[in-house]
Amino acid sequence: MIYVMVKTEVIYLKTNDRVFSIKEQLKNIYYGAKSFVLLKRSKKSRLMTKKFKERIMLAITEVNGCAMCSYIHTKISLSSGMEAAKIKEILTGNVKNVPEEEAVGIAFAQHFASSKEDPTDETIKRLVDEYGYRKAELVVAACNVITMTNGMGTSLDYLWNRIKLKKYKASNILVELFNPLLTMILFPILVLLNFILSFFKKRTVLNKEFQLSS
Repeated sequence: MIYVMVKTEVIYLKTNDRVFSIKEQLKNIYYGAKSFVLLKRSKKSRLMTKKFKERIMLAITEVNGCAMCSYIHTKISLSSGMEAAKIKEILTGNVKNVPEEEAVGIAFAQHFASSKEDPTDETIKRLVDEYGYRKAELVVAACNVITMTNGMGTSLDYLWNRIKLKKYKASNILVELFNPLLTMILFPILVLLNFILSFFKKRTVLNKEFQLSS
């Protein structure tokens, strides 16, 4: 069980206790770095609002059950002007009251996390049909970035619990040590590399075949 503060209210959340393998986290770091650069370079286009991005990240975090990311993104969401009640709904898995124009994106984010970053072609096509290729790509990019941070955050949480002699049986010390360490070392390097490469070729996180359907 994890909890976060929204204003003066404590919200208790269920957690799926997901353990990211080192192999999964390496993949998440690779796509997270590429996605981070894509989001930064696309900021001026204003295709994605800050609130929409935070709703996506809250939805992913709710599925993965990352206490650290819940705390951080709740704070960011509040600073972006999102109402506390809306944040609470997403953190407890209730997305029925999200803005209609964001519903497909939020549903995709939940599917992205529950499928362990392996969304079906049908759901990706639905995303592209709804938003067009460029905006759909930013939704996927936001999913990639928060998944990477969830992988690091859950591992740190399990490590902290281990130190308190409350270790989680499904986790192991290698995951708890190497996932955060690899993220902190590789992510900045890959961000710099992708930033340099972006001047020569557009970085993308969606297959170009989906561009044809937009």
